[in-house]
Amino acid sequence: MLPTTNIQQIEKSLKDLMPAIGETVSIQFQSPRKRFALKLLGFKENGSVIVSAPQGSVNTLNLEGARLTATLMAGNRRCAFVSRLLKANPSPYPHWHLGYPDTVEYHQVRKHQRIPVNLAISIDHQDEAKSVKFGMPRVLHSQDMSAHGIAVDAPSALGQVNDKYFLTLRFQVGGLDQVILLPTILRSIQNIEAGVVLHGMEFDDLEEDTHLLVTAFVYQQFLAELGYLNDE
Repeated sequence: MLPTTNIQQIEKSLKDLMPAIGETVSIQFQSPRKRFALKLLGFKENGSVIVSAPQGSVNTLNLEGARLTATLMAGNRRCAFVSRLLKANPSPYPHWHLGYPDTVEYHQVRKHQRIPVNLAISIDHQDEAKSVKFGMPRVLHSQDMSAHGIAVDAPSALGQVNDKYFLTLRFQVGGLDQVILLPTILRSIQNIEAGVVLHGMEFDDLEEDTHLLVTAFVYQQFLAELGYLNDE
């Protein structure tokens, strides 16, 4: 069993939770102590969980058979399971086979479904002194958002939880370019891997027209994910 927290843990099978292929999987080894951020490539019930192998010249042969904890998102649920590295395969492409877990612990961490995006974002702190301190405005990147918030990647923390920011986004809705200014509140900071810090931003009291544009964009991306629309 995984260590418990003050959030109630519920157990299901990985098949029931159905995490998306390509989802980031955080792999934590205890002995030797190592951590990797990999990608989910697939899984077979009662078989194995297949993830990408670490990039570069990392020697992982000594990790085969080692016990590990894996965490990933499945929709709006954060999932975790204990496993072992069964095999590190260098071909036909570098990938790992993890032991298929009997059960997966999970809890809901978001009220709203995230949608994958690929957006450049200009971010500025609403506090002028903090804006100068953190070298803002800056252009960063987002990989996912919902109608109520957005995740922003940065090489280091951009402030503290509950700090307020302005985000400027450019995207297309129905083939038309839209540039919008979004007031946001920083709700979470998470170190994903070395040099990658994920910031969970909640939209703060959006104007009605802006909220409609954000909702339309998220819904458009959702339909594209399902294959009903081409990405714009």
